Amino acid sequence: MTLVYVEKPDIDAAELAFLRKAVGWDERLDKIRRSAGSCYLRIGCFSAGRLVGFVEVISDFVDDAYIRNLIVHPDFQRQGIGLRLLQMVAARARADGIKTMNVLFEPALTGFYAKAGFTIMCGGLIDNERVSGDQTE
Repeated sequence: MTLVYVEKPDIDAAELAFLRKAVGWDERLDKIRRSAGSCYLRIGCFSAGRLVGFVEVISDFVDDAYIRNLIVHPDFQRQGIGLRLLQMVAARARADGIKTMNVLFEPALTGFYAKAGFTIMCGGLIDNERVSGDQTE
């Protein structure tokens, strides 16, 4: 199996929505279409032309970068794809002089993110969609 990693790939919104659904997330197709291309960096991992891994990063281009949507298709998990995607975005942010990178994750993923080099800290999140009950997308 050959994996190809591409920075700023052209990805169809439906393809990314399918990957989100494959890992049990909501598709958010309309929101993906609206936000397409509005990030600092995105990297896709492809196998035989199929999107099997994805990460995107938003940033102020100076001090902070926030990793969002790190996704690896279940059929391709535990093969180092997620770790490689994180290494690639971290290297790029470092080369661009961005001071810190951060990510929110479920507690069960603490070991994975620690292995990737993150200092584990306490944080919080307000999910405005869950609070308002608007989970239609």
